[in-house]
Amino acid sequence: MKNLWILCFAIVYGVSLAGCNNNTSDTQSSESNTFKLVSNVMKNNGTLPVAYTCDGNSVNPPLSWSGAPKGTKYYALIMHHNAPDGVHWYWNVYNINASTSHINSGQNLADIKAELGSNSVNNLNQYAPPCSKGPGEKRYTYTVYALSDAINFAKNTQVDRATLLKAIKNITLDSAQMTVTYERAGSPHKPARKKPKVHEGIKTPLSLVNSAPPVDLTALQSSRCNTIKSSVNNAGFSKNARVTCDNQYAYIVSNTYPEHPVMTGITGTNEQVPVPAKNYAAPIKLAPEKAKKLTTIDAALGVAVNGVPIYDYSSQGELNVNQYDAKHDTLKLGQLDNCGGHAGRGDDYHYHVAPTCMIDTMKNQSSDAIIGWAYDGYPLYGNKNPDGSTIAKNELDVCNGQSDSKFGYRYHTSKNAPYIFQCLVGEVDTRVLPRVAPLSGDTQGIRSQLKPPVGGVTNLTHTVGEDGSRTMRYTYKNEQYFTTYSPSKQGDDCFDFKQKTISNKNGIQTGTFCRGQQPQAKKLSQNNPEARFKLEAWADNWFAAYIGDKLLIEDSVPITTERSFNAESINFSASYPIQLNFIIKDFKQNNTGLEYIGTRRQQMGDGGFIMQITDTKNNKIVAVSNKTLKCEMLHKAPLDKTCENSQNPTAGIAPCKYMAKEAPRDWLKSNFDDSTWPNATEHTTSSVSPKDGFDDINWDKTAQFIWGSDLETDNTLICRVTINEPH
Repeated sequence: MKNLWILCFAIVYGVSLAGCNNNTSDTQSSESNTFKLVSNVMKNNGTLPVAYTCDGNSVNPPLSWSGAPKGTKYYALIMHHNAPDGVHWYWNVYNINASTSHINSGQNLADIKAELGSNSVNNLNQYAPPCSKGPGEKRYTYTVYALSDAINFAKNTQVDRATLLKAIKNITLDSAQMTVTYERAGSPHKPARKKPKVHEGIKTPLSLVNSAPPVDLTALQSSRCNTIKSSVNNAGFSKNARVTCDNQYAYIVSNTYPEHPVMTGITGTNEQVPVPAKNYAAPIKLAPEKAKKLTTIDAALGVAVNGVPIYDYSSQGELNVNQYDAKHDTLKLGQLDNCGGHAGRGDDYHYHVAPTCMIDTMKNQSSDAIIGWAYDGYPLYGNKNPDGSTIAKNELDVCNGQSDSKFGYRYHTSKNAPYIFQCLVGEVDTRVLPRVAPLSGDTQGIRSQLKPPVGGVTNLTHTVGEDGSRTMRYTYKNEQYFTTYSPSKQGDDCFDFKQKTISNKNGIQTGTFCRGQQPQAKKLSQNNPEARFKLEAWADNWFAAYIGDKLLIEDSVPITTERSFNAESINFSASYPIQLNFIIKDFKQNNTGLEYIGTRRQQMGDGGFIMQITDTKNNKIVAVSNKTLKCEMLHKAPLDKTCENSQNPTAGIAPCKYMAKEAPRDWLKSNFDDSTWPNATEHTTSSVSPKDGFDDINWDKTAQFIWGSDLETDNTLICRVTINEPH
């Protein structure tokens, strides 16, 4: 963004007054201290509750506002997110009468005579719940506008965010906003690792009070490895689930797809289907240790002996283990099949209660048969004690387990909630826990936009054909729906889909989707201890940094903010070699590559990025931005710079043509081949003209500004550099 100096003069009663207002962003905070936007379920800069996302109930959150300026006749409301590929918007509401001061969760806006514009997710006039596919925490901003008049659009006008902002530009009296964050449990790049939820106020089970006596860890680990192998072999599942061990974990490796029937009997379907997930490796600790605090996590807590992951009973993320949540009980909601499992959001099959069909097919069906393992290393039994006796009332603790003379502790299934383990009593490193990789290739959103049909379905069945095809059929409001998926010639982990779903408005849709390689449980290096580092960076206008495919930091100032120049720094831990990846962007109003379109300030922007990394153990610089970085251009515009002078610049039409492409698949991974990418271009400090925040950092003399070859027309780049341990 260019450095503009604009002198504004106003002559009032013969006195010359200078004043400028350069802020044209829709993300501007309230101009007054009286107009406020609040919610009773979240706070500004707090967390968006999962209920208001696609992982929850997919309804809008409740919002209320107060302190509007005099003359307010209507309100407008926009929810948006500044993503690396541009602005996404999820809620576009206008012509809210001034007598209205709040919107309830899930409220029908017709009740308050408000009108809905389109969202950028499916272009429909409705609330689109956040459902990010990218890694890391995302920021979502709600902005309410106080308007001096109503907004009138021509019939059949698609009221998107840009259209609404243009319409209210000259009638906005004030605005107020609230920003919240949300991080999904998984993403196409890498499953997100949520920190375990530690329950401070939970009564520790009696079985955790006394610590075990010292043991020979080598002998214990070898014995436990053999026990886990035997539990799989004795149950008769060695054909579909294999066990390997290292010095820390036993891994039950499978494709997560059981031999017993699946999905039949479900009424509360989300229209997902169970797609095999090859080489899913479930890590079980070989030397379990009792923890001082309990751990819950909104992912699998363990694995059955047939290799199918086991979750807690809830459909709604992490549990409050001290309070049963009937509203999210997957069994009570009809979301589970006759065997205790279903397909989740990733089209992956897993159990939420006792795996009854698996137990019925086990070769060893006695009470002392181990039916699964929790990831903390303790075994899972059925609803009786191993000696066949009945488990006494209140004998099981809050995690649905009790002390065990052989293993130190054991979990059980039960007929009543919580049905199976809902928390872990042992130490567990959540960083090594695997997630099933989601299906990729859904460019049309025909799988990612599926939602539970209101009222449920009937007659749901799932069958497997002789050719390997699988079909799920069901009835909804007397109409038949189906999803058929067959092995594809495009790859071993790919499937050709044909579907008619309720979520996608009844039409027949087809596509090919691939599971991809499963994220393996990562072992913490014993010979390369993690070191502390500090990243310092400055960007014009925006950047995001990743360690491998894990988001490290995202620019805290949205790219749409006027004069969005700022420095960022973060301390982090990593082990050499470090794969450092960046997305760097200059602001563009649209694909013309211009900003301030239609004003006297219409121009091309210009970018610039600089960074350095310090090893805080010795205070030495270990990496800087320079021409050694490999950078690929994703967006370049305008291709003809005379576009800047166009009276009506239109993207894609000469002279305002542009180049845009998607980032390569897996470009964040350390083994990605970037040898064909060009090197970054170094630019002088004077050519970039760094502004706010740049001088706050003591830059090493070797750190250079980088960008593409043209600071003005190169708009979006992705860059990679590998940092090796200094010698």
